[in-house]
Amino acid sequence: MDLETRLVDAHLQIELQALDDSIELDATQEYNAITQLHNNSIDKWLSSLKAKSSDCKCGGSTAILGEMLVHIYKKLEHIENLIAGSAVQYIPLHHSTHTTQLGHGVILLDSLQLKLETQYYVRLFLPVFPVRCVPLFAVAKGEGILQIQKMAERDLKDYDSYIVSVEREMLKARKTQNL
Repeated sequence: MDLETRLVDAHLQIELQALDDSIELDATQEYNAITQLHNNSIDKWLSSLKAKSSDCKCGGSTAILGEMLVHIYKKLEHIENLIAGSAVQYIPLHHSTHTTQLGHGVILLDSLQLKLETQYYVRLFLPVFPVRCVPLFAVAKGEGILQIQKMAERDLKDYDSYIVSVEREMLKARKTQNL
């Protein structure tokens, strides 16, 4: 199968289940809940700060400090939720495995036989700071090959940025080997 994208090696945790009537509503509700968690007011403030700092001549240090403050805030909020007993509860999914490779719009899985052309609800744990659960919907295009169908805009940007950063690391490693 021709994937029409460059693939990078990535060993990330992933949970998934074929979409059927038993989980479709719960999966959609969880997808919406998780993506709305990412769009809270503190994230909107950070986006506004990034936009403002790109206009100034401060080198973006304000945005970096703002991002660090946001992550500290989120950690405190997470600890508060743990203490209060209101941590995020995910719906149980049938399969838990790891990715072998990622590409723009494509996920390759480790040792899992997928039903061809079947739609899956997926939770990918993306190692951005901090590690984040990324919900998405995908269709099986081959044995262990998922093509992403629906992912929140912010998650897609982080997913693609992660792939690009792994590609850069691979290029740097090749360059240092050739020296």
